[in-house]
Amino acid sequence: MPQLTKAWVDRSPNKEKDYIIWDDTIAGFGCRIYPSKKTFVYMYRSPISKKASCIKIGVYGSVTVDEARIQAKKFAHSVQIEKIDPKEMKKAKEVEVQQSILFKDFLTIFLDKYPKQAKWKPSTSKRNQSRINGHILPFFANMPIADIKRKDILEFSDIFHKNKTKNKKCLDLLSSMFKQAALWEYMPSHGNPCDSVHKDADRKMEEFLREEDLARIEKILLEKETKSLPSIINAIRLLIYTGCRSGEILQLKWENVDFKTHCLRLNDSKTGKRTIPLNESAMKVLYNTQKTEGNPYVFCGKKPGTHLNTVHRNWKSICKEANISPLRIHDIRHSFASFMIMSGVNIFELSKLLGHADIKTTMRYAHLTDQSLIEVTNKGGKMFETNNKYFAHAA
Repeated sequence: MPQLTKAWVDRSPNKEKDYIIWDDTIAGFGCRIYPSKKTFVYMYRSPISKKASCIKIGVYGSVTVDEARIQAKKFAHSVQIEKIDPKEMKKAKEVEVQQSILFKDFLTIFLDKYPKQAKWKPSTSKRNQSRINGHILPFFANMPIADIKRKDILEFSDIFHKNKTKNKKCLDLLSSMFKQAALWEYMPSHGNPCDSVHKDADRKMEEFLREEDLARIEKILLEKETKSLPSIINAIRLLIYTGCRSGEILQLKWENVDFKTHCLRLNDSKTGKRTIPLNESAMKVLYNTQKTEGNPYVFCGKKPGTHLNTVHRNWKSICKEANISPLRIHDIRHSFASFMIMSGVNIFELSKLLGHADIKTTMRYAHLTDQSLIEVTNKGGKMFETNNKYFAHAA
């Protein structure tokens, strides 16, 4: 075979099936002729893996024959003299360039790919975007992402020393960013700078309604129902009786209510498609909620065709009237979990009722099960107190 020249490459026709024309002076150097293009390549046996490999030099037209030859000589020298794999060297250089990227530029890549991958809901995207724009981006924007260290995360965390919840949410989001940055090779994989940085734990699950609290709440709900607030009152009732997330109830449509089988069929909840069984109390709420013509939602907003956006203020007011420490709307969900466990529902059944994707999430309520078991064993323990002479002497 002669030496590759421009004339030879030009007269080599494009065919339906690709083929290679080889240079006779540099072993492994050739031009692959595709149906629609011609690309210079260098084929070699890796000095590391000992496997045959091929590396692209460039497309003819963008790269000349002489330029391709010079590069092929460099590759040959790397393989035969330096015992370096050109592909690995090329990849290392690409990674080096990648890891010089600024945090703000990586963030654009992250937000383009990760929300779809993690299946963020619109509400999650909105909250995370607020955290990014308000706190994360102003602090890290112009830092090369690969240079961000634990000390930078600690300095960022110090900003929120008075707001533990915001601190944890921002650190969780940052940790996800750095994890993906390592996976996508925008930073070294040997350590996430957020690892071992203290994050304040989620609020404990001790905040929930007791039976006596529920009785007072029910009385106030009944009183307020007559004051032109039936939609809001029924929404709160359904939250109490189902343990659903607030968005699942406030955005509930009549088409999602299956009266025949006593369940809600949600096409898109936080954990995807979900069927929620309804107890009799929940069914009574739905039977007593009037439909509004032209509005598909169960709990209608002020504007035609809209749903209730929040019942937060109403719930806060109800708690105050019931002389209960202010509880979040989400604490109603915790209360449902408590009532279910106290009624004998086990953790696995509760996980299904709450729509948790992972049983680990439900295990946060395990302390309620422990308390329930203590009450059960105390009831059974009365028999021992009656028959065991030790207690008589102790008395």
